[in-house]
Formats: sequence, structure tokens, C-alpha cells
Amino acid sequence: MPSATSTTSALVDLKGLLPEQLRALAIDLGEPAYRGDQLFTWIQQQGECSLAAMTNLPKRFREGLMAAGASVSHLQLLERRDSATGMAVKFLFEAEAGQIESVLIVDGDRRTACLSSQVGCALDCKFCATGRMGFKRNLGAGQIVDQLLQLHAAAAEHGDRVTNIVMMGMGEPLLNYDEVTQALRIIRHGDGPTAGPAVGGRRITISTAGYLPGILRLTEDDLNVGLAISLNATTDAIRERLMPINRKWPIADLLRAARGYFERKGRRVTFEYVLMDGVTDSDEDATRLAVLTRSLPCKINIIPYNELGASPGVEAVAFEDFRRPPKSRIEAFVRRLRESTGHTVTLRESRGSDIGAACGQLYRQQETRTREQPASVGVAG
Repeated sequence: MPSATSTTSALVDLKGLLPEQLRALAIDLGEPAYRGDQLFTWIQQQGECSLAAMTNLPKRFREGLMAAGASVSHLQLLERRDSATGMAVKFLFEAEAGQIESVLIVDGDRRTACLSSQVGCALDCKFCATGRMGFKRNLGAGQIVDQLLQLHAAAAEHGDRVTNIVMMGMGEPLLNYDEVTQALRIIRHGDGPTAGPAVGGRRITISTAGYLPGILRLTEDDLNVGLAISLNATTDAIRERLMPINRKWPIADLLRAARGYFERKGRRVTFEYVLMDGVTDSDEDATRLAVLTRSLPCKINIIPYNELGASPGVEAVAFEDFRRPPKSRIEAFVRRLRESTGHTVTLRESRGSDIGAACGQLYRQQETRTREQPASVGVAG
């Protein structure tokens, strides 16, 4: 978390600061503390990104902020895709060193924002489109918050607001721990006149590929949010093939960490499990998954593999030999798992397959189109 004393000595994104940090910044610049509250309201409630437009702030304060290198981040929208089903909207934003994606998902009364934490990812999961990008850079807290504010504005077009957040977009959130947790503290902030996006911790989930040091750190943190672990296999041999991180922190370590999270937080961990045809979708896998989690308070989300390029005019591509199982196999797997476990089992069908809603897909599709166009032709968003 940035300190008050450091904010005037380096470039700072005001969107990534909590009210108390903005108050300290105001005091550093010779203003009363309440000017920080006014800043927070302009940025987080009204979505204003121009300091010049914050008209109830003294000109000397605004000029002091700009002279100190302060700014308010606003990601440039390159492309937006609305699913024909009305169940998902995908956004491609420009960020330093690359592009990131966010998705707004409609599910009954829930409006879930799926946010990115990094440009690219270093973990090289073999079935993941983002993994093909490699790691570019971490996002700042303000850029994570900005994704939410822009998705919230899109929801507001239909009289809705974002109700839930999953850190399940591009990147490994726990490898960008400080910025992700700072962003979530801002998002959770809902007290009094400085209320921010005000999404409660019970409606926020951080999803990890299994970065154990981050899980242990989150377990000890006072930030009360949900934890999801992408398991995706029931044996270490298969998981190592799919997710190289398993070589360092195998399944048994993750199960112990999940138990520790429940014991400390009182919240069941969610295990995400991607079904890939002939790789992770057998009846034996379903039985092993039930056995692995039998004594552990948890929930299980089953996610059929989402092949790249389901949108019109883009050829579908599956990485290596990974394919979505046929419907009958998906149903058989879920049926066997439910018969073998007392845990809540949810089948998560894609709500945006026609817009490339899996993380990294829209980036890769635009990247492909860019390579195919002459250098003088831009790809306007």
C-alpha cells in the first residue's frame, strides 16, 4: 500500500489510493484533509478522470497534484463485444506494455465483473490463451479499479450495477498481491460520504492457479474475500502437464492450504475444474475429485473448456490437443461427481462463447488480425 509520505515524491495514480491516503496527500500539499475525501468522491463515485474538471477543489490544489506527478488512470477501450445472448460483454483495453481484457457476465440478478490483474501471465498454463502472451507487467491498483468502473458504466446502460467481482481475468492475481489487494480495499470501501464502488467482500473472489505463498499470505490478511483455486486435474502427473506451477506446489499442498483458509476465514474455498476432452473428463476423474475434496469444506465449479475463436469469422483453435468434451460427456462427469460428493457442484457454461469470452481470447484474435493487416492500417477500437 502506498504511504502518505511517498505520494508526492513519485508519480502516483489517484484512482489507486484509499480515502485515508488521499487525505494524507491533501495535508502534504497544504490542504485540509477533507479535500482527500472530495478527490475520492470525484474519482470513485462520479468517475471523473480529469483533475481540471474537479471544480470544487481549489485551483492551487489541482495544480499542486499535477506538479507532484499525480494523475487519474483511465484505460483506453480498444474493442467491446456484446454477446448475442445478452449474457456477456467483453472489453479489450490498452495498458502499458500490452492489452488486457475484462468481462461483464449476466446471471439472473447478478452482474459479475471479471477483472485482469496483469498484462499477460508468467505461469504458462498449457490450455490458457493468456499464457501464450507471456508476462508483460503487473497492473496498478488504479488500473484494476478502472476496469470495474468502466464495466459498471456499461451495466448502468441497462439500469444495472456490478454486484460481484472475480479476479479471474488475465494474469495470476496473487503474483501481483499488493496492487490487487489495494484495489479490492478501494472497491470494498462503502462508508459514509466517501463510499466507493462498495462491493462487499462476500461478493468478491480471487482466483489463483495455485501460487501457494500468495494463498498463505491471503489467509493471514484481514481482507475478507473468497478464494478460488484452479485445480483442473485430479493427479499431479496430469496437472503438471497442464499447469507447470504444480511441479512446485502439488495438489496435496493446495488442499492443505484450502483447509487452512477455511479454518482461518470460515469461508469455503471454490475449486475450479476445467473439463478437457480425453484429458480431465473421465468418470475416474470425477470419482477422484470427489475423494480429494471429501473431507474439505468447499464448492466445485465445473467449466467445459472454451476453445479459442468461437466468434464469427474467426477459426476455432484448441491449444495442443485440448478440446471441449461433447455434451453427453460433460453431463456424465457432472452426474458422477454429484453422486460421489456432498459438496455444491456447479456447471459453469460459457455465457460469451460467441465473443471469445475466455481470458486472452479477444487479445489473441485482435493480435492475429493486426498481423494480417498492412502496417499502415490501424486497428481502431
